[in-house]
Amino acid sequence: MLEINDLCASYGELQILHNINLKVGSSQIVALLGPNGAGKTTLCKVIIGLIPPKSGSIVFYGEKINNLPTDEIIRRGITIVPEGRRLFGNLSVRDNLELALYISKAERRKLKDRLERVFNIFPVLKEREKQLARSLSGGEQQMLAIGRALMTNPKLLIADELSLGLAPKIFINLLNLMKKIRDEGVSILLIDQNVKQVLEIADWAYVIESGRIRMEGDPKQLLSNEYIWKAYLGGL
Repeated sequence: MLEINDLCASYGELQILHNINLKVGSSQIVALLGPNGAGKTTLCKVIIGLIPPKSGSIVFYGEKINNLPTDEIIRRGITIVPEGRRLFGNLSVRDNLELALYISKAERRKLKDRLERVFNIFPVLKEREKQLARSLSGGEQQMLAIGRALMTNPKLLIADELSLGLAPKIFINLLNLMKKIRDEGVSILLIDQNVKQVLEIADWAYVIESGRIRMEGDPKQLLSNEYIWKAYLGGL
């Protein structure tokens, strides 16, 4: 589905990503883990077209999507739940969801079906559809951010730091919902610092440090890896 080869990216003269190689298969949750400043969010922005790659390639369903504009990448089937949610707090839940379909008139004709799908996954959003987004709890706002992304009917959902500002119990609930979304046929690139929780639901995982992929592998094997325990799980 998604294949990234030897990808490099920079902010001006400062190179952030160094020869990144990463794959996401159909109906997979692939974890991208690493500390702050490792390049996780930069990689998200390059995939979605907000930052041009310096070199390398991004291939989606066999087609190179390097340097396509963001709206075209979304139309091809990639969308993102950005770090910090980026909701319109003064608009209602329903308005936030509907805004996702303003990328094309053809998509807006599918509004009813898309809303029904989101409300089936997140019933609380149906209950709160007339409330302002800013009045929701942190967990509900994150559900709304995910729901807004799903309104574009993506084949690949990139979720950047879902756990930000959430209690552990709420984050675990969101991870269970991400598994449900995966089981409905949406692939997920899940980016977070909560290594143990994310590895427990992922199908494959990468660890990025200083803009380079340090390791990759089966999540269960990474959970037992001595370096992962010492670097990310407190050496327990």
